[in-house]
Amino acid sequence: MLEPVTLANEACAMAGANPVQNLDAETSTAASVKLAYDRTQGFMLGVHPFTWAKSTRQLSRRAGAQPFTGFLYVFDLPADRIGPPIRVTDDASDPLRSFTSYLLETDTVHASAEPLYAQILYLPPPRLWSAPFRQCFVTALAASLALSLKRNRTLAQDLTIQAFGTPQERNRGGQMAVAIAADSYATPALDNPAVTHDPLTSAWRGGETWRGQR
Repeated sequence: MLEPVTLANEACAMAGANPVQNLDAETSTAASVKLAYDRTQGFMLGVHPFTWAKSTRQLSRRAGAQPFTGFLYVFDLPADRIGPPIRVTDDASDPLRSFTSYLLETDTVHASAEPLYAQILYLPPPRLWSAPFRQCFVTALAASLALSLKRNRTLAQDLTIQAFGTPQERNRGGQMAVAIAADSYATPALDNPAVTHDPLTSAWRGGETWRGQR
């Protein structure tokens, strides 16, 4: 099984730094590598919401909570999410379901529907990553380590360009562009919600698609 320390040591070798035995070891080097590892992964998933980093979760409702927003329920968002949910829905089986009757409040969702689901970004284990993303991640992590561990600014800049392209490409060039392109093949082609969920088309198809808005 592909372990985080394996990728970290690939990046260490690329940066010219000594390998680490364990990312959780109580050493300054391991702590620096672990910090850079988590920061790099989170940043890359923030640049593009990769398919394999998405997870649909049923939200837990807080028993007895009284929302001040006028909705009936308060739901907790998953603690391991990255940023706000990509999508909130009351029907996890329908990727085109248009549901907007909710309010995000810090780490909670206020809504009057139950059950409720959210699609989130999270930090998946490396075995779930695509091969192009792994390559880009190792290069990007090496860039960070070249600067933090070796103080080699020139190498850090070269590796950053290799991973993400030039500044004009806004972190979507280089190896990252290959990873994003590869991810597009794993994303299912969905019908246009504006077309599929309108009442006239739904009536023509038998009325099963249009669910309306809460």
